[in-house]
Amino acid sequence: MLIVLVAGLLVGCLAVLIVKKNRESLLLAATCFSLMLFLMGIMIVIAKRGGVTAEMERFLFFSPGVRTWLQYKLITLNQTGYLLALGRHLFPLCLLELAMAYSMAALVHKHPWTRRLVLICPIVTLVLYFPYLYRWLVAIAPWVQAALYCFSWVWAIGYVVLALVLLIHEFRSITISFCRRQFFAVALCPVALSALYLLYSGQDPGQIYRFYSYDYFWIKGLGYLQYSLTVPGHVFLVAVNVICGVVGLVSLARYTQDSFSSGREDVALERKFDVARTGASVFVHSIKNQLLANRVLYKRIRAELAQPSPDLGKLLEYTDNLSSGNELLISRSEELYRTVKAKSVRLIPVSLDRLGEITQDRFYKKYPDGKLRLELDGAVQVLADENYLSEALYNLLTNGWEATLEAGREEPVELISHQERLYTVLEVRDRGGGIPPTDIKHIFEPFYSGKNSNFNWGMGLYHVRTIVRSHLGSLRVENRAGGGAAFLILLPRYTVHTRAGGGTSA
Repeated sequence: MLIVLVAGLLVGCLAVLIVKKNRESLLLAATCFSLMLFLMGIMIVIAKRGGVTAEMERFLFFSPGVRTWLQYKLITLNQTGYLLALGRHLFPLCLLELAMAYSMAALVHKHPWTRRLVLICPIVTLVLYFPYLYRWLVAIAPWVQAALYCFSWVWAIGYVVLALVLLIHEFRSITISFCRRQFFAVALCPVALSALYLLYSGQDPGQIYRFYSYDYFWIKGLGYLQYSLTVPGHVFLVAVNVICGVVGLVSLARYTQDSFSSGREDVALERKFDVARTGASVFVHSIKNQLLANRVLYKRIRAELAQPSPDLGKLLEYTDNLSSGNELLISRSEELYRTVKAKSVRLIPVSLDRLGEITQDRFYKKYPDGKLRLELDGAVQVLADENYLSEALYNLLTNGWEATLEAGREEPVELISHQERLYTVLEVRDRGGGIPPTDIKHIFEPFYSGKNSNFNWGMGLYHVRTIVRSHLGSLRVENRAGGGAAFLILLPRYTVHTRAGGGTSA
């Protein structure tokens, strides 16, 4: 079991590094790698020491052949001890750095020096545990042995507990269900790996350096493996390893898969967008020329109406239909052309109140009798082009109001702001019929529409997503419990810091 876990952690590290390259992913991979080193060091020292029961041998190595191979592998005690020291003391450091990277707590987020401060204990410990320095210190001062063990064990456990507290606090502080589910999937892996670390954390590298010193060898660590465990003890040990190992590896695999799927979906959408951009301009110009010709035809028909006609009423009806259809197609063509045309977006600080005013005016121009409720924090600013971002919000609100009316309701659509971790979130809620599961993965694709294709070209949500991405943000959608949908625009949080001289900086 333990050797499978070590192999799984190694594969997980490589997968995370390949799929996603950001600070959090690097820290997660480092956390897994350090635990792998720690467990590998434990397995090597047990294999070389021998004397474990047959049940424990199967639990640790799966077969006597693996244990024998490790036992006779040319690895010195100094190498094994420092390998274990690296894993034992880097894991809590990487775990705490990972938790601090995800934490939005004021002390951590606003004071980057705290991330450098936590480096002190691991650096000091790894220096003192260097084999030759450790042997020299213990030789001249035997009390250093126990003191160093207590010091390293206390801060390591403290780091793990603090990291878990930060992760739990961050999870509890998230209010949006989508963000909470996403964070839970990320935090589950380090929490499960922490339980495994705590199970083996008592193993001290000094016990390996002083391999033949029985007065200290049995104090802490894995001395219990020398004895035949009771049935409850064996069940507990296996259960903890199996449960934590499976949960940790599965959540790591899900994290990797989600990152890979997200990247693959973005690539697929970008390809479709590129096709839309290259083909739509040609399409728009050609169809627009045809529609202009239809307009000339319409004028000729109107001119003929001045002449005697067997059925002027029907001709007028036909010409009016031709006119309205012609104008609709021209406006749709122009809208499509604006969507695929390269735009210049100028990002400046804009208050949410200002965005709300512009969006509200646009909404009521189209739906004077529509119902709209705004809950925006006027003190919050975002970096945005107010024209384009309000256009995106207007599109989402009109879609929501139309969906609400189609569902036979007249409850107001809502535009609500949230502050979530690194994001300012603008949420548009409606009380419509929701989005069918078959459509939810395709609604941002160009030319995809679940409505009447004669009047909807499927460019609205594609247009919204393009605007959001130009603001360095992301767009999410989920169905609401009780009916309706919620669109979430996640924009990077904009904070103004006051300088000592009285100025401000972003």
